[in-house]
This record gives sequence, structure tokens and C-alpha cells, in this order.
Amino acid sequence: MGTATVYRELTIPEKKPRKVSLETFLKKYRDGAPGVKFEYNNGIIETSDTMKITEHYIILNLQKAFKKTKAFSSDDLLTSEIEVWTSPTQMRKPDLTFITLEQTRAAMDGYMPVPEFVIEVVSKNDNFNDLGDKIDEYFNAGVEIVWVIAPHLSQVQIHRKSSEDNIQRCSGDQICSAEPVVEGFKIKASDIFKRP
Repeated sequence: MGTATVYRELTIPEKKPRKVSLETFLKKYRDGAPGVKFEYNNGIIETSDTMKITEHYIILNLQKAFKKTKAFSSDDLLTSEIEVWTSPTQMRKPDLTFITLEQTRAAMDGYMPVPEFVIEVVSKNDNFNDLGDKIDEYFNAGVEIVWVIAPHLSQVQIHRKSSEDNIQRCSGDQICSAEPVVEGFKIKASDIFKRP
């Protein structure tokens, strides 16, 4: 008489992230660590890589295009990895953030303005599902346009809060635009990825 082999599914318990208080986050994690940035999401610390030095040409190309805009002439900024509080319990650090002079003044008076345009540069290791949640979070906070730049694909996804079809994919000679938020900020996708 043979013996039957019984198989059962092995379930590995999912490790739940440890929650930390906002106070602990601000004291211990706010500034990040070399090569790592920390974001706060309702008590959970989310980690991601900072932009690699090998990707800084992307910022250079975007800054060159931004310098041609009226916003730049008006002392508005396209700045790197500043804190964006999307709610009282959620803090993000987009790779680039458009901040107006008025928002800078408000921040100096203790207000935490929400930008209308942010840019996230992603690697092939990033979880795009989590990114979708983050984009929704940005939109709920008041951000109007989110660019997701994927250097490994030489592609830009433009997400617009106000659009029915809110994702536009740009590559090659297609124009990526942050209008109407940043008037005149348009650049070919290929120019974003052009190496100096």
C-alpha cells in the first residue's frame, strides 16, 4: 500500500511595517541617510534611493528648460528633494518640486504650501503600484501635474489631475509639458535624457 504525499500551501506571514510617531520621524529620519531618503506615510517610514549622481544630467537638462520660463524670471524655483506635506501625517520628498515665490514667502511665515507640479525620477526597481498611490496622494493634496521620469525606459509619464485621460507618455521627440502650471515649461523627452 503506497503512501500519499500531502501538499499544503505554505503561508509566510507578511511582516507589517513598524509604525513610528511623527515626532520620532522628525527627530531620527527627516534628514535621510547617505543615498537614502525617508518619507512619512501615516506612521510608516518609506525609504527610497536618492537620485544617483549618474542621473543628475536629467536635473541639469530640466533646469536649463526651466530657466527659459517666465516662472524662472519671477524667482519661482524648480528645486530638489524638499519636504512636501500632503497631509498632516504624510510627508514626501519629490526629486524636483516647483515652488512659486509666493509659496516660498508663505513657508517663511510658517505655512507649508503644496506645490502644483512635482517630478519623481524612478528606477527599474521602484514599485509602480506604490507610485500610483503616491500620485493619488499628491492629487488629493492639491498637486496638479506629476511627471514620472523613468531613465531606464527613456520615458516620461505625465499625470494631470484635471484630465479625463490623466496619463500621457512621452518619449523620443514628443513634447513633455508642465503647462498650464508652469507657462512655457516644455521639453522634448529626448532632451531630458541627453547626456552632457
